[in-house]
Amino acid sequence: MPNKKILFVAPRFHTNQFFLTKQLLDKKVEVNFLSIYIGGSENHKFLKPILSKPSTLVKWLLKSKNAKNAVDRETLSKFHITSFAQCYEIYKRINPDIIILRNLRPFISIQHFLIGIVLRKKVYLYTQNNYRQKLDFKRKLFYRSLKIFGVKHFTPVLGDSTQPIIPNTIYIPFVVDKMVDQEKVNAKNQNTGIQVMTIGKMQDRKNIRELVDSLIRINFFSSINNKLVIASECIGEQHYNYLLSIKESIKKHESQVEFFLNVNHDKIFKLLETSDLFVLPSHDEPAAFSVLEAMACGVAAVCSNKNGTKCYIQNDVNGYVFKYTKDFADLDVVLAKILEKNRLITYGLASLERIDQHHTIDGFYRNVIENEFI
Repeated sequence: MPNKKILFVAPRFHTNQFFLTKQLLDKKVEVNFLSIYIGGSENHKFLKPILSKPSTLVKWLLKSKNAKNAVDRETLSKFHITSFAQCYEIYKRINPDIIILRNLRPFISIQHFLIGIVLRKKVYLYTQNNYRQKLDFKRKLFYRSLKIFGVKHFTPVLGDSTQPIIPNTIYIPFVVDKMVDQEKVNAKNQNTGIQVMTIGKMQDRKNIRELVDSLIRINFFSSINNKLVIASECIGEQHYNYLLSIKESIKKHESQVEFFLNVNHDKIFKLLETSDLFVLPSHDEPAAFSVLEAMACGVAAVCSNKNGTKCYIQNDVNGYVFKYTKDFADLDVVLAKILEKNRLITYGLASLERIDQHHTIDGFYRNVIENEFI
């Protein structure tokens, strides 16, 4: 039986696709990834995306757009479509069995959705919508209509367990490799102090400044061996202004706060492996992959209830989910409760167990490649 061939279509090759595509390649699946632009944190170690060439229909609109600019990225993501010559070349040369589209809002997704239907390919829609949620009539109709065309929908976000399941949808958790073993996690007991790490862009919604303030309120920095590591994308004036506001907050503790700006993906894992606790303080976060990256490194994880991947954290097992409020009072309570070395090591070991139990390639392979998703 010939190996299956997959074509992913998305605005960019996000880090949450890195381990999925790597493990598919390990299973001898032929993987291609068509993207509009290259993001700053992308890791092309195992797969280099194909850059979509803009069609003459939209080239005039997009020719002045720069992917390094956030506003321009949004325009590129929304309006870009692949040139017809490149489409012909891709579908003739690669001839994918399966097409996976990153939601149906971008024009490029609609374009390849139509091509897939005409060519009778197996088409999947991948979103970060809640698997369980209450839908209005229009959205129910949308998901049911996909089934008419033989298109199936999957998401890595579980949602509210009390709500109904979206029609024609399956929950497939993000895939990740385990980056450390239990011995390395247990060895942290020999280190003095606690290292907390956070990842996020230098912008208000990521709440990095609020995390710093919370750590100050609970006297985290009173122990000179404690440290906060901040890994961030910092590009442009707005980002730098936010960075300056954080540095103003930590003047008294600047020797205990370390910044890593615009670092590559591999460096992020090196930093996580030496950390005791990962905190994602952001809100309105559809599905932050950094929570899973931390777990894969045997690190306890904390995030807000406004993050889609909170479903990967079990309270008092491998971390905590705090209730987001503007005063971050619950974050203070959670951090004060769990910032103890042995407890964090226990949570970190539980994180590794959850990776083995829920985040291997098996679910994706069974439901998408072997087509058991009915």
